[in-house]
Amino acid sequence: MDNYRLLLALFLSLGIIFIYNQLLEWRHPELAHPHPKTTPMPSPSSAATHEAAASGGTAGSEAAPAAQEAAPGTTISSGPSRDIVIDTDLYRAEISTRGGRVESFLLKNYRATSAADSPPYQMVPPADRLPLGLTLERSGVSLDDSDVVYTSDAPGHLSAAASADVKLTLVGVTPDGLTLRKTFDFRNGSYVFDLDASATAASGAKIASIGLAMSRPLTEGAGYRDIPEIQADIANKSVTEMQKALQKGVAPISGRIIYAGFGDRYFLAVMMPVKPTDGTLAMDYAGAEGDANIVFPGSSNVSARVYFGPKDLQILEAANPALRKAIDFGWSGIIALPFLQLLELFHHFTPNYGIAIIVLTVIVRMATLPMSIKGQRSMMKMQRLQPQIERLREKLKDDQERLNREMVDLYKRNHVNPLGGCLPMAVQLPVFIALYEALLNAIQLRHAPFFGWIKDLSAPDCLPVSWMPRLPYLDCHGVPVLVGLLVVTGFLQQWMAPKQPDPGQQKMMMYMPIVFSLIFVNLPAGLTLYYLASNVLGIAQQFVLNREFQQLPPTT
Repeated sequence: MDNYRLLLALFLSLGIIFIYNQLLEWRHPELAHPHPKTTPMPSPSSAATHEAAASGGTAGSEAAPAAQEAAPGTTISSGPSRDIVIDTDLYRAEISTRGGRVESFLLKNYRATSAADSPPYQMVPPADRLPLGLTLERSGVSLDDSDVVYTSDAPGHLSAAASADVKLTLVGVTPDGLTLRKTFDFRNGSYVFDLDASATAASGAKIASIGLAMSRPLTEGAGYRDIPEIQADIANKSVTEMQKALQKGVAPISGRIIYAGFGDRYFLAVMMPVKPTDGTLAMDYAGAEGDANIVFPGSSNVSARVYFGPKDLQILEAANPALRKAIDFGWSGIIALPFLQLLELFHHFTPNYGIAIIVLTVIVRMATLPMSIKGQRSMMKMQRLQPQIERLREKLKDDQERLNREMVDLYKRNHVNPLGGCLPMAVQLPVFIALYEALLNAIQLRHAPFFGWIKDLSAPDCLPVSWMPRLPYLDCHGVPVLVGLLVVTGFLQQWMAPKQPDPGQQKMMMYMPIVFSLIFVNLPAGLTLYYLASNVLGIAQQFVLNREFQQLPPTT
């Protein structure tokens, strides 16, 4: 096997992996296939029973409902709705009494953009279907509460105290005698809140099932490759469904549900059923929105914990250890996870994440140093043997068997392993991919500055230049400085490295920095910074080995 051809193949494989990942998560066309599964339940105009607990957990009063008669098919005018704001130390939520839905959920510790004056990050983008709807099946008809106007005597603004939760109870009554109740329980110090929902049929008609629905648009967000998708853990299986799959149709999945909802690269909004836990996850797509509906047959009430927050490993594990699966590291997760934890550790001792990435680079290079040096030394020895190998090939070109014996003998006399330069690279390849996944999915890098023009390590590197025309293929209007430095250091490394015996292969290796620049130009700056730092350390290592190479005794 040709040592250099294998080395080239490994480099190209790494490039293909990056490009494949880029294309896999590229923006998806938005096709409208509306097929609503449920019929809205109308709400009577008269006031319904209501109760709420104000800040400090005190329960509100409850009044008797007055159901309104209506003929089949009659449109009933709903009463006026209002919004109730709940403030905690981590978020500000707005609950609309129309449908009892979460209309807004602002994360106070995360910003929408990297701009200094950016508003808090909004977990609930504008949509036709808002999250946490209640669905029912009764007498063979599927219904939802989107048009039900709930009532509550809670004030318009509630604040969680350090020692007490905020409970908000909403009650709605439909013309056909259904009494719907939703109780939210918010608290400080957690992105998790509780939701209890129930439905009671006054006429005695049996409710076949109850469900909770999470909905959101699946359009790409403003962040880097911020593409929402359905994420769930059900029947001991992680489920991820993107827009294209939902448009084609996804079969329901039944079993024990750990969580279900939506996630993008950095944030997660999911329901975690508490009682009951066995149900069916039905997924659909209408307009530009996806819908994840958890249905519990044979039940008229459901309790769930709801997580609306960042994909931060420590925060997710505190909420529910199973949520760590929502961070998709691919097959490299077993290696990527420790790298992410190391990055967090280094940040405790460094002023910013850019420096933490450089420290991580040094640690990784040190860990792989013996293997890397061994591979480079093997390549240098192979380079020194090339003149003798060429003479043997010319001399024994008609005797392949003897040529192989003579080459093996030459390698043995000089203690050279023909695969020595390739095997270390093959072992290190999973490490490189794991680092790629760890840095690509680290919410810690979102809006994390490094220095100068680098304001966001999670976004592609770009030094803004207003007068410069926008270049094709670039996500920004300017110059990718870090990528340019990556190309320069890549060429320098190739120039210092042992020369390939084949001029064609040598030319291909010199093109590799350009190939990598095309890959990295639209990847997060944190990734580019890592590989740039790795190149600089590699240049230093090659310089030392080249000096050693000059002192090696002649080959025999």
